[in-house]
Amino acid sequence: MALCDLSNADGKFSILAIDHRDSLRQFLRPDDPDSLTAEEITALKVELVRTIADLATGVMLEPEYSIPQVLDAGALPDGVGFLAALEAQGYLDNPGVGVTTILDGWSVEQAAASGAASAKLLQSYHPDRPLAREQEAVAACILAACRRVGLPLAMEPLFYDLDSPEDRPRVVVETARRFAALGPDLLKLPYPGSPEACAEVTEIAGEIPWAMLSGGGTFDDFADQFTVASDAGCAGFMVGRALWGDAVKAPADERSTIISDVVRPRFKRLVAINER
Repeated sequence: MALCDLSNADGKFSILAIDHRDSLRQFLRPDDPDSLTAEEITALKVELVRTIADLATGVMLEPEYSIPQVLDAGALPDGVGFLAALEAQGYLDNPGVGVTTILDGWSVEQAAASGAASAKLLQSYHPDRPLAREQEAVAACILAACRRVGLPLAMEPLFYDLDSPEDRPRVVVETARRFAALGPDLLKLPYPGSPEACAEVTEIAGEIPWAMLSGGGTFDDFADQFTVASDAGCAGFMVGRALWGDAVKAPADERSTIISDVVRPRFKRLVAINER
């Protein structure tokens, strides 16, 4: 498997992200996250992949509710690869309390055996916080494990605890610098904060492509930010709740209409930006 299984002929990534777990529970049932059952989560993910993934170059899945469930349901279109999330949950509660670990009962070897085109590792990260070097060491160790089995790795170092909104460009750029130095196959990053910062990330990454995550904001904000990033050399997008949040929050009998009338046109808009 290779990143070409997740991109178009020009090496651009249009990725549907549905690897959410804890964050999906919080998003849909903030007052009682645990009331969202595994069956409900899987059904949502199967529906999203079945109705949107034909527009995508790849899909982000995870081993609790979508690997192999989405695959077994035949929802993933032919020619669309998937990334397999590695990380355990719990990072939402206190992102600075400990280093990232692989989900219990899951492994790099199992991700490779699942047929994934790439693994993905999300890590809470801030270059100025005490755990920064340990998190970098974890990323390097997991990258080495992926190399041993021939599985590409997308690294997703996601900032937390910004001192101020104005500090975002510096933090994202420095994060990109440190993780690009590790040599991943793909970097997944939040919006760096300005056109200048986007261009700096592109220069730092060099031959390593970087794709922009949506981070749960509004779709229009993400589309505007991605336009800036794309113009500065960003290689694509990985979009989740900003794309499909309205659909999954709607009553079940309204979901298909919202996907058809709202979500699919949104995805097409992002693809058009990506392919300019």
